[in-house]
Amino acid sequence: MLPAMRVRQYSISSSPLWNPNHVTLTVSVLNSPSLSGSGERFLGVGSNFLADLKPGDMAQMMIRPSATAFSLPADVSTPIVLFCAGTGLAPMRGFVQERALQIEGGRKDVGKILLFFGCRDPEKDYLYSSTDLKKWVEMGVVDIRPAFSRASEKSEGCRYVQDRVLHDAADVRALFHQKAKLFTCGGTAVAAGIREACISLLEQDCESRDHAIEVFKRLQKERYATDIFG
Repeated sequence: MLPAMRVRQYSISSSPLWNPNHVTLTVSVLNSPSLSGSGERFLGVGSNFLADLKPGDMAQMMIRPSATAFSLPADVSTPIVLFCAGTGLAPMRGFVQERALQIEGGRKDVGKILLFFGCRDPEKDYLYSSTDLKKWVEMGVVDIRPAFSRASEKSEGCRYVQDRVLHDAADVRALFHQKAKLFTCGGTAVAAGIREACISLLEQDCESRDHAIEVFKRLQKERYATDIFG
């Protein structure tokens, strides 16, 4: 017999301020040529199941709270810096949406958001670029710094998120010194790259790399949260 399929976990990509009774998911549908070279398509089971659902269909799900640290600061004026790639944008979209709704509701003290987002090509997988993100950028809610791995000429020569972080180091350091909270969401390679980039930035204010690593470890306990998958 085949073993039981593992549970698929997806981050909610909407804010309860938008609708406390509904959630949105941001899912990458896997539908690509089989690595065997047979000409057949390889279909992701979970993502294609969700993609094929129609309004009114039922699906069995459960909701699990995220880690306490992976939530917006209680003080809405606290700046946040977001690092993500691909569908790691999901929880970040929820954060940006919440602050956009707070601004639309009349709040004048909403903190800045600096979002670093990585994908392959701005014409193919730059999620929400022509809808929600475009609107929120125009509202002044978020400042987006993209990195396009297959079109780096369109992202200041930066292929990956960590490259863009180093390129825009002055802006990251400015918000860091304003006590910004930092979030990373993505695969293990993304998280490792962001970690190294952050340590490199911290080295500018530290005596050595070892000192910067110690500062980063303290930062992880205080104002750096991660949601890592893969």
